[in-house]
Amino acid sequence: MSIVSPVTVVVGLCGHGLTIARALHRSGVRVVALETNLTLPGIKTRCASIRKVEDINHAGLITSLLALADEIGSQSLPVLILTNDRMVETVGRHLEQLHGRFALSWSACHQRLLPLLRKEHIEARCQVTGLRYPRTVRVDMLDRIVDQVGNLAYPLIIKPTRPLSLFKTLIVKSPGDFSSQADRIAGSLPVIVQEFIPGDDRAIRFGALYLDQGRILARFEGRKLRSRPMGHTTLAVSEPHDEVHRLAARFFEGLALSGPVSLELKQAPDGSFWVIEPTVGRTDYWVGLCIANGINLPLIEYQSQAGFPLIETRQQKNYLWMNGERDPFALFWLALHQPALLFTKRVASLYLDVKDMHPFLCAFSDLASSLLSRILRKITNKLMLNKSSSMPP
Repeated sequence: MSIVSPVTVVVGLCGHGLTIARALHRSGVRVVALETNLTLPGIKTRCASIRKVEDINHAGLITSLLALADEIGSQSLPVLILTNDRMVETVGRHLEQLHGRFALSWSACHQRLLPLLRKEHIEARCQVTGLRYPRTVRVDMLDRIVDQVGNLAYPLIIKPTRPLSLFKTLIVKSPGDFSSQADRIAGSLPVIVQEFIPGDDRAIRFGALYLDQGRILARFEGRKLRSRPMGHTTLAVSEPHDEVHRLAARFFEGLALSGPVSLELKQAPDGSFWVIEPTVGRTDYWVGLCIANGINLPLIEYQSQAGFPLIETRQQKNYLWMNGERDPFALFWLALHQPALLFTKRVASLYLDVKDMHPFLCAFSDLASSLLSRILRKITNKLMLNKSSSMPP
């Protein structure tokens, strides 16, 4: 009896989901993608069959997944791959409804995995594992934030505890800075406030793992070069690093987790490593860096869940990764700050793919329109300001 290769269902076709769909499609895997926003460049891909749904982040996602499972009706369970923390949280809370309908890498360990989505739980995990974590307080009320941070040393980092809030990371240099960020903080409470570890984006490293009940099946280490806005990686390089791998493995040790996980760390000027945050239940947005450098995490996840032999992997250092959608001037920054990389590395772009050009052309058109609108708006504002200043009192 022949084995039926299962379909992969990728939820979300942002740049992250598009990267996953392309990586699987190139390996001969049939991909079905769910998306709500049909204006995204990823919708133009030829690497997935796309289903328009009303919700991909909340309870409506479960309804859409059940309907899709009925439609697919395969002998083999479809492999489910998620692309953001809110999806992971939603699916984790409704797993009983999806039982027997999808193969999900972390379904058996969801009770141990879901708490790691919440930033207020990271400190306790670091205490258990003996890893360094910046001094941190949780703040629930904006009007008491200055008092609650107490004797923490400025500058401070602010992070929402919930996935996909109004911002990812803010920095305040003095108590007076809280007022300028009050609206954004108020809309994202509760937040954690912690001491800032010195160093720019280039001091931030990450270790990715693919786990099977705690056993490491694949690894990848890299380093950020630039983030725009703060917390969102826009340039990164492949840099194997045994200490980063050891710390990442140590953070997750003993939890018997399965599926893709990663740990972001910052290296202080004295060489010490401090935990920033983990990612669980999904790959990171920079998964394209891993894929381009020989560690195809989406394919590993698919093979693991489908019961197929895993591909042999070996991390390479040939490509750097760039998110030009969020940071259109990333290459100009690189030319000014680390020009040697432009001559020693190839660029893995978020959208550019010669075998699947339509998403890139759409993204380029959107970017050009956005930049033109911003330029015209600035010119208009300046002309109005000049006209106003030239009018007699």
